[in-house]
Amino acid sequence: MFTDPLSVTYNATAKSLPRVSVGPQRSRYRTADGEFSVVIRNTVDKKSGLTYVSCKLIRTIPDPTPSDVFDNFRVIDNSVSIEYGFDTATRASASVDHPLLRTALLSLVDSTFQGRLVAGEL
Repeated sequence: MFTDPLSVTYNATAKSLPRVSVGPQRSRYRTADGEFSVVIRNTVDKKSGLTYVSCKLIRTIPDPTPSDVFDNFRVIDNSVSIEYGFDTATRASASVDHPLLRTALLSLVDSTFQGRLVAGEL
């Protein structure tokens, strides 16, 4: 288990996210106002023998669309996530490879690349 609460810094402000639920292979942390949440999930694909561990940070905000456009109040979820995948039998060697892969990915995903992703480029 991760520490409880988790702390996330958003726009230079620290946010405290206490654990609000624990389920089979899943934990959720959320701020008291519900604006930020983190979901940590562990999934094993029994067919391929691969394990996936993911961490998703979500910011829930009110829909900026004028209220007369929609009958019901809506919210928008903006999120970023990271997923680690590895052969279940090689978890130990994955602990060496994943930091190197993470560093390579972070160098790829600069602000220009992120903008292009958000714009929908493939």
